[in-house]
Amino acid sequence: MPTIKTAKNIAEDALSTIGAFPASQSKPDPGELKKTLNWLEMLINYESGIRPLAGFWQVFDIPIESGIGDYNMSDYSEERGVCHVFSATLVDLNGDTDPLEFMYEGDAVYEDLTETGRPSRATVTKDKDMVLKVYPTPTQIQEDAGIVIRVRVQTYHESIDPSGVADEDIRLRPSWYLWLTKRLAYEIGTGPVRRLGENELRRLENNAEKLENALLARDGKGTSPSPPVTEPMAGSVGLYPDVSGYNYYGSRGYRPRGRGNY
Repeated sequence: MPTIKTAKNIAEDALSTIGAFPASQSKPDPGELKKTLNWLEMLINYESGIRPLAGFWQVFDIPIESGIGDYNMSDYSEERGVCHVFSATLVDLNGDTDPLEFMYEGDAVYEDLTETGRPSRATVTKDKDMVLKVYPTPTQIQEDAGIVIRVRVQTYHESIDPSGVADEDIRLRPSWYLWLTKRLAYEIGTGPVRRLGENELRRLENNAEKLENALLARDGKGTSPSPPVTEPMAGSVGLYPDVSGYNYYGSRGYRPRGRGNY
């Protein structure tokens, strides 16, 4: 088994990469470590916002309530919070599924908010606290039937302990540790911890991009970025309408490349 690195391990490696934690020291400067851990959390959550990350997928059920069409997903998801929604499906007590037509609120057509009955459509707000809205508004019939809305999402990373303990699992496969270290070193080397010279920053940035591209190309061979499903999925996947055919490519945005994920 490979060594599983914690958030603190990655932060220390990045500090070492920019010369802020030499081998002669037993531990890094506490303030610099705290700053690096903060940037590590932001970097991971940035990645979660632009690509599917298998370690961040979650499935949870929202029980339908009569007369209630809006459901705040933070009331049902893990504390990590919802970053992106892949699909929403009605599931009854027998396990039978009925995918909802799904889209984000900004893309939704006008809805008749007065209509009631079995939901057939769902929209999700793009606010910090995402709200799932179903239409028509369910009635007591659906609540008594025990119908739930099964939601498949991608989460953020949980808060990384800024005190320096930081023994959190970063939820990425070991093959991505080198890339994450180089990319984090670049970020903290632009000023938060050290201000490296332009040549050194360019070298770190180029190394990180080459590692990322190579890993995405390798991961893309026969690997689907979509979350595992046991029933049909419906609707949009928002930032990446067809994630099976696109990868984020460095600073140049999405481009068709095969299929890859972390």
